[in-house]
Amino acid sequence: MKKIYILISAALFSTVNIAEAQKKDTLPVPSPVPLKVREFQIVKQQWNITENSAGMGINKVSTGSLTTMGISRQVGDLHRAQEGNALNGLEFKTDRFDRFNDKLFLKGTFSFNLDKEYNRAWSDVFHTYNSSPYIFGSSVKGTYETQTFRLTFMLFTARTGKFNYGVGLDYKVADMSRQRDPRSRSYLLDYKLVPSITYNIDKKNIIGLNLSYRMEKEKMPNLTTVQTDPNLKYYDFRGLNYADGKIGGYKGFQRQFVSDFFGLAGQYNYIGASSKFLLSVGMDYQKQEVLGNKKQSPGSYNSFNYSAVADYVLDRGLYVHNINAKGSYLDGGADEFRQELQSYKDPVTGETTETWVTNYEYTNRYMVKVTDLNISYKLMNLRADKKAVKWSVQPYASYNQFVNTYYLPKSEFKVSKFFAGANAFASLYSKKENDLDLTIRVAGGVPVKTDLSLATVTELNAAVYDVDLAFHKKKTIETFGEIRYTFPLKFGKTKMFGYTRLYAGNIFASGSSSWFSTGFSIGLLTL
Repeated sequence: MKKIYILISAALFSTVNIAEAQKKDTLPVPSPVPLKVREFQIVKQQWNITENSAGMGINKVSTGSLTTMGISRQVGDLHRAQEGNALNGLEFKTDRFDRFNDKLFLKGTFSFNLDKEYNRAWSDVFHTYNSSPYIFGSSVKGTYETQTFRLTFMLFTARTGKFNYGVGLDYKVADMSRQRDPRSRSYLLDYKLVPSITYNIDKKNIIGLNLSYRMEKEKMPNLTTVQTDPNLKYYDFRGLNYADGKIGGYKGFQRQFVSDFFGLAGQYNYIGASSKFLLSVGMDYQKQEVLGNKKQSPGSYNSFNYSAVADYVLDRGLYVHNINAKGSYLDGGADEFRQELQSYKDPVTGETTETWVTNYEYTNRYMVKVTDLNISYKLMNLRADKKAVKWSVQPYASYNQFVNTYYLPKSEFKVSKFFAGANAFASLYSKKENDLDLTIRVAGGVPVKTDLSLATVTELNAAVYDVDLAFHKKKTIETFGEIRYTFPLKFGKTKMFGYTRLYAGNIFASGSSSWFSTGFSIGLLTL
């Protein structure tokens, strides 16, 4: 199946290239725009920060494909208890902007990621934090290998009449396997469909609306072991430090999470002579069913996710100012079930049917609340031709908070943090379409409030929550640097651009903890 996904995706993004190649015999082949020009076109495509693809036709990006391949490495002791202490990554990605004709345009992306996480424990699921409490895992640290395939595209019409239309699709499959006993293997299927529309009130004012449906299914069908350990435990979580740890509990253990998401968002866009403003407000509702062996269910989970983003751009000739503010609030709750297995034997056929029956339901026994607030200001200095950025600075600040609560008896984990920093970009060298660019970032984080109150004492207190408490209490300083070189290439009469990128960064925390990351990638920009 994975090979099929790759072939389908490759065929999708190659179709237009083949059509263009057929024209080479009779027509001169134009060259793609340089990478920095393309990036500035994407910045000007303001609706890119929303899911409304119909608005993408207001500012279009030149036709072209950017294909990159890179490797990365992260390592350190600054991590939570249910995360590994090292991560190796390999990524292949290609994205394309294209047009079918003068009225229909396309933006598409395909990516493949292969990640290997080391010394991870206590979680065998994709979504460990601030989601369903009914996760599972082993206390034995192991290596996890994850493969992820993702295909996204947006189809949208040109801005010619009062109405513009668009549709977006986001399709992802993933496979995560644990390389040590007990050996779990989880599969993820996640797709999202987003139809959208915009209405041009006049030349300066536009309103938009998009609906969305998303289905996500994570399934762990069984666990296997290579060796027999009579003392090997497996843990079934119910919220915070409440978990059932059983020797041999991995035998016959199965679980799947099936979620349906329904979303709605509205937008308003003002486009003036030298300024433009975009506001988007939306909400998603998630309903999740949690199932085990023979349809047994420990409970269910649902959430409301509210979001808003405001973006303002002011064009002052060679200087462009951009203010962006966004926020989100997630309100989730899990119901806990008390079930028993009932058997029924058919007197005629002699067949026995077993069904799990819910005797009692604890409504909202576990609750999740997450708040994220972010604001940034970006000043961009343009080249003389106003097609690309020469340098930019971007100070920013954010506030993040989560509250996890388990009732009867009440336990609570509450963490809030404040971050502030700045990004800076500069073109170090630019001549004959050869560009050497530098990006740096410096940021700091301080805990605002960190409280942990657990009503009971279990082995998870010291193994998981004491570690997490110490992690969230640390002050941090982040440094990051990236150097990138792009250069023209030519094969016959075909012109393209090459791309190399090297980056490194480190997060320093109080108590001598740190998290180091580095990576290298190469790429090709073609028409």
